[in-house]
Amino acid sequence: AGQSTQMIIGATNETDYQIMAVAEALYRNFDLKRVFYSAFINVNQDPRLPNTEAGPPLLREHRLYQADWLLRFYGFTVNELLDEKRQNFNILLDPKCDWALSHLEMFPVEVNKADYYTLLRVPGIGTNSAQRIVKARKSSVLDFDDLKRLGVVLKRAKYFITCKGKMMYPVKIEEDYISRQLLAEKERLPYGISKDMTYRQLSLFDDLNFKMDNNDIFKLTSGSFLALAAM
Repeated sequence: AGQSTQMIIGATNETDYQIMAVAEALYRNFDLKRVFYSAFINVNQDPRLPNTEAGPPLLREHRLYQADWLLRFYGFTVNELLDEKRQNFNILLDPKCDWALSHLEMFPVEVNKADYYTLLRVPGIGTNSAQRIVKARKSSVLDFDDLKRLGVVLKRAKYFITCKGKMMYPVKIEEDYISRQLLAEKERLPYGISKDMTYRQLSLFDDLNFKMDNNDIFKLTSGSFLALAAM
């Protein structure tokens, strides 16, 4: 399956930019299969180790995984996402939305004309939905109802796309306006992570009684959460 490696996040002072630059070099120069990211935990509270009384930086770990996905499948480079002046990801927004807000000159994108890699730059359009769009528009001109059926997350994409030259709703292509709208939408984070929480890892003694919405299935990335094993 190929070689992989793991980086511990938060034990030392490396920035997100430095971490992702190393990951990009490993993918490019050594054909690494996967880089995993794990939030540092001071298991035995040894005073020689970094203090983690506030808990491990789980949301930061999640943002690194999202950025890693953009490197491997969406055609992004580290220098597009971060740079020497801005070395850490925006905790409030995922890296793709944050990138789009910094490059509003590229939007809106007309879904009936944009190429596959341009579609991948649109928040709310993933690899599968981009492939479906390219295939479907060969036989018809797509509208927003079509996009919804194809799996596009319109609650994010509607600020960055047009269909037949028109946006879904009147939208001001302004960073502040779109940022407020995106922040008002509740981002779906992995179970146990909240933007408002103090970072900490779930304990096996936590109350794990919760309701599953409809037929939701929790998908855990390797290296993320072990607490659900106790269920």
